[in-house]
Amino acid sequence: MHAALSGWLVGMLAVGPAAAQSSLPLRLTPRAVPSAAPSSVTVVAIPLDATARTEAARLAYWAEQSVARSGRLELVRLSEALDAQGRAEREAKAAEGAQAMKDGQAAYDELDTQKALERFDVAAKAFEAGDLSRGFGDFVRARVMKAASQVANGENAAAQLEIRAVLAVDPRAQFSSNFFPPDEMAFVDKERKAALAGSTVALTVRTEPVPAQVYVDGQFRGVSPVSLSGLTAADHFVTVMAPGYELEQRRAREGETALTLTPSASQRALQAITERIVRKPDGAERDVALRELGALAGVSQVLALLVQGGTGTAPVQVTGLRLDVTDGHNLGYAVGSVPVGEAMATGSDTFLSSLVGADTARLAGNKPVTHFSSGGGSNRKTMGYVLMATGVALLAGGIYFGMEASSKEDDFRRAPQTSPRAKDFKDTGKTYALVADIGLVTGLVSAGLGSYFAFAGGGGGSSSSSPSKASATPSRSRATPPPSKAAPAKSESLDMPPPPKGTKQVSEPLPMPPPPSKTTTPAPAKTTPAPQATEPAPAPPPARDTKRSRDEDAAQREEELKKRREEVERQRRELEERRKQEEADAEAKRKRDEEEKRKRDEEEKKKRPSIDEDDLRNY
Repeated sequence: MHAALSGWLVGMLAVGPAAAQSSLPLRLTPRAVPSAAPSSVTVVAIPLDATARTEAARLAYWAEQSVARSGRLELVRLSEALDAQGRAEREAKAAEGAQAMKDGQAAYDELDTQKALERFDVAAKAFEAGDLSRGFGDFVRARVMKAASQVANGENAAAQLEIRAVLAVDPRAQFSSNFFPPDEMAFVDKERKAALAGSTVALTVRTEPVPAQVYVDGQFRGVSPVSLSGLTAADHFVTVMAPGYELEQRRAREGETALTLTPSASQRALQAITERIVRKPDGAERDVALRELGALAGVSQVLALLVQGGTGTAPVQVTGLRLDVTDGHNLGYAVGSVPVGEAMATGSDTFLSSLVGADTARLAGNKPVTHFSSGGGSNRKTMGYVLMATGVALLAGGIYFGMEASSKEDDFRRAPQTSPRAKDFKDTGKTYALVADIGLVTGLVSAGLGSYFAFAGGGGGSSSSSPSKASATPSRSRATPPPSKAAPAKSESLDMPPPPKGTKQVSEPLPMPPPPSKTTTPAPAKTTPAPQATEPAPAPPPARDTKRSRDEDAAQREEELKKRREEVERQRRELEERRKQEEADAEAKRKRDEEEKRKRDEEEKKKRPSIDEDDLRNY
């Protein structure tokens, strides 16, 4: 045993030097870890009422600019993420234009100006067919180099026409003296001054069926409808885009131009998600729907802006949160007001910077931070369990006192009716009976309410947990006010039109409304923490007509019941069709098995040797 242990110890000690001399993939030094790629983020602005449609689309643009300026997040436009095919085609055109520019520059350097002219012309057409909201500068540079190639080929008239067309669209286009001789540079200066001092025209851009971000000559000019003035008298390039729709692009000179947006393949899914968020903008369903949107867009984070208001010059009230798609952790959260119109460009910078800044730290145990309305699902469940326990105790007490009352009744009947003890038995029994009745009724009511709160009333999910104090993000944990019940069930979120009749909408089945309780109990008071001094509190919701609210609630409940019944009927039909299909498949399989067995029997019968009569007789 000693020899064996000594040999094992020596062998173990020899493993270290042997492994160090071998070429096995054993690493004792730390491996260089590549830096992590920035997280991809998409921005969605959801109007909670019809008046906020235009301002929500405008705020989405400035939020995208804030994400791009942060340097730590990779921006993915929601309109591009939900239109994968169109995005791939535009990226292919941009790559084609970039390669053509490279080939044209190489040919120009080799003095093959004819080939350079052809390649620069191809590049200009490719960039024009792509996304000019991003590639307008490349498009202008391709046309400038096309004019330079024409000058090098001696085509001065064609070059001057190209220069004049470029300056009419972009008077600040750059022309280098390395490619243009002094005469042509003088012509460029003259045409530039003429374009800047010439007559101007007005252009109005409208879109249907929803408002869209409008870019003219590669510059963001607002949300449709947009009226522009002071444009040069030339063909300008108009690009419009909206989430859930394909990008539209055309040339326009002056007057009014209307563009009709085509829904993308993901438009219905986006509409269903936004409708769920509008129904419960301060509940757990909001974060669940945003995580589904992030998975649909293929990003790791979603920056959501819930916008309300926007009438006249009053600022809009915004609830913003940046959410981790993996587990719903709120990396950033803020509630505040943002000015409308042109002032939004600078007035929203502080609010948006707080959302895209440092990430909020998670809670102990790597638990995510969430921001739901106070009095959330877990509080209701806790109250429900307490009421259930109280109800059970009252029921037990009621049963006990009921038995005591019955016992006193028996004592009263056995005792002489004129004795003082009989009167005492009678009074005590009545008291016990009254206590038993109160305990039973109260226990039943308490147990019923507790069951409702614990099992049927917890649709809001878990309540929010406040962000960590060590977080560098200036988040506000104040819960947003609950939405008015008078709000329409089908919102105009992201301005999506209703699906055409006869088509199936992809959405989760609506939950059945809870049964009305026979007894009314005062709802627990919801306390809302006061907002910080650095941020104005949102205006309180206007008072609403009680009768009208009840009517609208009843109509909404009937609509939800109708949708639920339709969904149940559709599922029943699908189950019936699936059962019939399975029976048909089983019958077809049985027939195939019988046919195969019959064929095998016939083949075995043919393979068997024939027996003549002599063989049979001998046998």
